[in-house]
Amino acid sequence: MAPQRQERRHPLTIGDDGNEVLPRFTRLLATDDTTLIFLDDTALVSRRAESLTLAAMGRFSASLAHEIRNPLAAISYATQLLEESHAIGDSDRRLLQIVHQQCLRTNAIVESVLSLARRERAQPESVDLVGLVRAFIEDYRQTCPEENASLRQAGRLPDVPAMVDPRHLQQVLTALANNAVRHGHQPGEASRITIHVAVHDGSPVIEIGDRGPGIPDAVQAQLFRPFFTTSEHGTGLGLYIAHELCRANDARLEHVSLPGGGACFRITLRGGRALLG
Repeated sequence: MAPQRQERRHPLTIGDDGNEVLPRFTRLLATDDTTLIFLDDTALVSRRAESLTLAAMGRFSASLAHEIRNPLAAISYATQLLEESHAIGDSDRRLLQIVHQQCLRTNAIVESVLSLARRERAQPESVDLVGLVRAFIEDYRQTCPEENASLRQAGRLPDVPAMVDPRHLQQVLTALANNAVRHGHQPGEASRITIHVAVHDGSPVIEIGDRGPGIPDAVQAQLFRPFFTTSEHGTGLGLYIAHELCRANDARLEHVSLPGGGACFRITLRGGRALLG
C-alpha cells in the first residue's frame, strides 16, 4: 500500500501583494493520483475563527456577568449600611469607601459586558451628522459641568448625510466624549473638546479632538483592545465598545495623531442618500 500523502499545513505567499493561502489536497479518484487543490485565504479563515471565538466568549461573558451581578449588589448594599453606622472610625470608613468605589467600577464592567452581549443588530438610516452632533452636544452639556469640560462643534457644512444607526452613534460619541473628559486635559485645566463634522475623500467623518497631553505611541496600538486601560478607575471597555459599534455600522474608528498635541478620534461613515445621489 502506498504511503498516505501528508498535507502541507503551512501557508504560502502568492502574488505581489503578499497574500497568504493555505493549500488543501483532495484526491479525485481512488485509481489514480489526480488531485484537486484548494487554496484557502488565511485572512478569511482567521476572521471566521475569530468570529466564532468572540461569539463563544460573548455568551460566556454574559453568563458570568449575570452571576456576578447579584453578589456584587449585596456587597455594595452592605457597604452603604456600614458607612451609615456611627461606630465606624475614620480609617475604617475610608476602607468602606474604597470597597464601594470598586463595587461601582466592577458593576460598570458588568454593565458594559452585558451591553455587548445583548447588542442589537445595527439598523442604519440616513441622518444629518451636523444636526445629530449639535443635539448630542446640547444633551451632553446638561450632564457635564462647564468646569469639567467645554464642548463645541466645528465645521462649515450646513448638513452632512450619513448612513448609521443613530442609537449606536450616540453611544460612540458618548464614549469618546467621556474619554476626552477624563484624559484630554492638562493638569489643573478643564477639557476642551471639539467635535468636527466634515467630508473626507467623499465619506462623511466626525472627529473628536482635545488639547490634552495626547496618547503615547506605546499605547496607541492597544487603544481598542478590551479591558486595556491606563486608569486605575477605568474599565477598559469604552473605546472597545465604540470600535465594535462602528464596525457593526460599516464605519471605521481610528486614532489620528495631531501635530500640535492632544488626541483625536475619527469616525468614518458611509454616505447618506444625499451624498450618494
